[in-house]
Amino acid sequence: MLALCLFFLHNDLYPQQTAGEMFEKALYLEEAKGELEKAIDLYKKILEQFTSNREVAAKAQLHVGLCYEKLGLKEAPKAYRKVVENFPEQIETVKIAKEKLSVIEKAQNVIERGDKEFRIRKVFDYAKMGGRGNMGRPSPDGRYLLYSDMYSINVCVLELATKKKHFITNEKIPSTLKENPTKKPVEFHWGGSIWSPDGKKVVYTWLKFKDVFTFKDAWDKQYNLKDAFKELRIIGFNGSNPKVLYSNYDLEKVNPLDWSPDGEYILAELISKDKTRKLVMISVADGSIRVLKSFDKLPRGDGFRIGELFSPDGHHVVFDSQQKNSSKRDIFLLSTDGDHEVALVEHPADDFVLGWAPDGKSLIFISDRTGTVSIWAIRISEGRPQGEPVLIKKDMGDIWPKGFDKKGSFYYASETVVSDVYTAVIDTQTHEIQSNPKKASESFVGSAITPDWSPDGRFLAYLSDAGDLKSVLIIRSKENGKERKIHPELRYIQPGTCWSPDGNYILSVGRETDGQEGFYKIDVNRWNFTSILKLDKGDTVGAPVWSQDGRKIFYMHKDPQQEMASIMMYDLTSKEKMEIHRDNFQRYYWEGRPFFPQDLVLSPDGKFLAFNVRDRDTLESILKVIPVSGGEAREVVRWKKGLYITTADWTPDGKYLFFAESKFQRGHKFNFWRVPVAGGEPQNLGLQMDRVVTIRIHPNGELIAFRAAQRIKEIYAMDNFLPKMDKKK
Repeated sequence: MLALCLFFLHNDLYPQQTAGEMFEKALYLEEAKGELEKAIDLYKKILEQFTSNREVAAKAQLHVGLCYEKLGLKEAPKAYRKVVENFPEQIETVKIAKEKLSVIEKAQNVIERGDKEFRIRKVFDYAKMGGRGNMGRPSPDGRYLLYSDMYSINVCVLELATKKKHFITNEKIPSTLKENPTKKPVEFHWGGSIWSPDGKKVVYTWLKFKDVFTFKDAWDKQYNLKDAFKELRIIGFNGSNPKVLYSNYDLEKVNPLDWSPDGEYILAELISKDKTRKLVMISVADGSIRVLKSFDKLPRGDGFRIGELFSPDGHHVVFDSQQKNSSKRDIFLLSTDGDHEVALVEHPADDFVLGWAPDGKSLIFISDRTGTVSIWAIRISEGRPQGEPVLIKKDMGDIWPKGFDKKGSFYYASETVVSDVYTAVIDTQTHEIQSNPKKASESFVGSAITPDWSPDGRFLAYLSDAGDLKSVLIIRSKENGKERKIHPELRYIQPGTCWSPDGNYILSVGRETDGQEGFYKIDVNRWNFTSILKLDKGDTVGAPVWSQDGRKIFYMHKDPQQEMASIMMYDLTSKEKMEIHRDNFQRYYWEGRPFFPQDLVLSPDGKFLAFNVRDRDTLESILKVIPVSGGEAREVVRWKKGLYITTADWTPDGKYLFFAESKFQRGHKFNFWRVPVAGGEPQNLGLQMDRVVTIRIHPNGELIAFRAAQRIKEIYAMDNFLPKMDKKK
């Protein structure tokens, strides 16, 4: 009896978590932290302890299946079937489980039948291996994928079946002089790589420097590569018999494009320092060069490009080239003696080469003539087009083509950024995170960025880039969660929002429909915008902030002639500008335009600006503060080498700065810290999230809002999608 009383007393004093609370915790482990095994254990505890809560139990069983599927485990279908069989009344959850089962079973049927049905299969997740530009061509047999290893700067291949990587080159590149006692000039892979037709060799770009002895010294202060020998080298797939095919010190770039079907020539591009581009054939036997064509324009650098290719018979080269007075492209066929050129595809749309069909009789290309990016084919006979192009696969979306294997499977990279704004409760004294972060809104899931609290704390503003260039500004009520969507007539808004001191305007960087860029204030009540300051062509800026009285704005700025960027002050009344400080701000890109993503945040008393930079020599991240009137910037914290600070904000009392940091490597979580502004040891706040940008603390200090994101980066292969082209058609 005493034991029973103690049991009930214990449960009254220490109440158990509810089913909903435990589910939220498991969901946080699954989605925010990626700790799938721990999440599965917690979901299973819900199923054991809360059998009567059918709604939550069904969701827990569904998420067990989702976790298994993410882990690639065969238990996923079984978990989904349990949802269908055990929770038939939970209609929405059962519907999702059935959809998941259908996809898995269909894929399994295709594998078992081994038939020729059309399918798209994911072959690799390269989130931790660099950008999609690092990933290269598939091998002729489809077993391997060439890529540039971003950590060792060598040529590698990925074996798709085992997901193992193999180094083709294995040059050790010193990062410090201590690692290079012999003072041997550095050399490394930087550029493209192409398979030989039989898959036994690789041709690749190699840089060989004269007076550079560490990797970081290979770049000048403008982050351009210093002069070096640009070489094309050939090496065996197993790393044997390396050979320098071509070397030139005076060119800006050399890239291999294709290998002739007979194995005797390399198709390459040579780009001079005046940006002239030559298309050439280089003899594999003796390195002699034959110039096929010269271009006065460089190809578009948007990634939607395979480049020039030999025809299957080796007698021609197919290429795409920009139309006159347009960035869109048409497709041409050039004889390998350079004398005969024929237009294959001329259309007002944007058309560019993908490759040749396995039978060698049709050219496969991409076009946006239907309004979306789609795959087309056109029959080619005796060097001329036959008939009209045929639509093969509609609506491919934003892809980065990688090429075909000999079986006709098409490989491409796909990158998606899933970005959301989160909020969490924080302790006003210790600033420790008191709750699991929750999405601030369910209206723009996967596309929410750059949150900012209104001065009175009643509203949270954030931007959404939901797939088109016209951003949406959302004003969300903290009290009732209602949202107002503002669609300013700007072509785009750069990441970064800042409320005016009176709470009537949002300040941001944008571009008008006529192409003019500048700083704009957006009226949150009337939805219109007003230009504050126009930018000159070539200017790079960061998100602006208001002064405390609303009469000035502060922003980061760099014109093309500046070596380092400046913090500027602009007086809205006198229209005068004043430079406050110069520093090493890191530049990034948004919608093809350079910008400074670093936070420039005003202290609560309006007297100081906080910002983060990177030391050029040590590569350490530094959090600094500077008076708004100018003067010497003071270091608040100098962070560890190999880690970098992404964002910061002041606590309402002005005594601390919050910041987020992570390893300077892909795939690592971001940690939240605070540091005393007056100096002292940083304190880890015990929260980790993916790709954290823009921390903003609520004016009352009880909430924190931030943007966190995941970059999904995958390689796909599309099989059995090429139809047999009827000759008459």
